[in-house]
Amino acid sequence: MAEKPFKDRDEAKKQLIKCGNWCNICEALTFLLLIIGIIWRVLKIDFGLDSTFWFLLAIFFAIISLAPHLHIAVIRHQLGFDSEHK
Repeated sequence: MAEKPFKDRDEAKKQLIKCGNWCNICEALTFLLLIIGIIWRVLKIDFGLDSTFWFLLAIFFAIISLAPHLHIAVIRHQLGFDSEHK
């Protein structure tokens, strides 16, 4: 018999909250770095870093935020959380 991925629904809800928090942090960092990059470009600030550096960091955090989003989708699919709210 296959082992269940979560022992109970409370554990899964804790995982959803934890991954949701990580999603929010990564998305906030993405938007913050995008804004810094735009301001950097507009003001033409040069401290040895180009605005491309900030945009690359924003892309990095956007890609990193995909992992918790996928984890949330898998948990909801496996345990049917979406069907509870309908």
